[in-house]
Amino acid sequence: MILDTSYVIALAAGEDGAVNFARKHASSGRPQRIPAAVILELYVSVGVGDNPTENARQYEELLGNLPVVELGQNIARRTGALQGQHLASDTKPTLGFADASIAATGLVYNEPVTTRDTDDFGSVDNLTVRTWS
Repeated sequence: MILDTSYVIALAAGEDGAVNFARKHASSGRPQRIPAAVILELYVSVGVGDNPTENARQYEELLGNLPVVELGQNIARRTGALQGQHLASDTKPTLGFADASIAATGLVYNEPVTTRDTDDFGSVDNLTVRTWS
């Protein structure tokens, strides 16, 4: 399962639905992965937040034991192709770099993306999207 930024933020906030979803998923034994782009997005909030040290500590505590998926060649290629497909489409929303690389990670690993952002991720062909609400 690929974890999107919105899910990690919901976990950090202690949202019941996200916490219950995490507990249920943890007992399944299926892998959870953090795309490097999620770390980038989280650290934007660390940089602009009122308490950057505490924000960083909280995110590191949540992410500390999860494998980070780097932006390697395969994911970079898929990211670019997704952004191009969405830019060329009259019906699909434009995907920013972070969302395109998170979606590409899901496609490369053939795993669902867990997110609240169903509008953007739901528009990606062949990507499975899961929500916790």
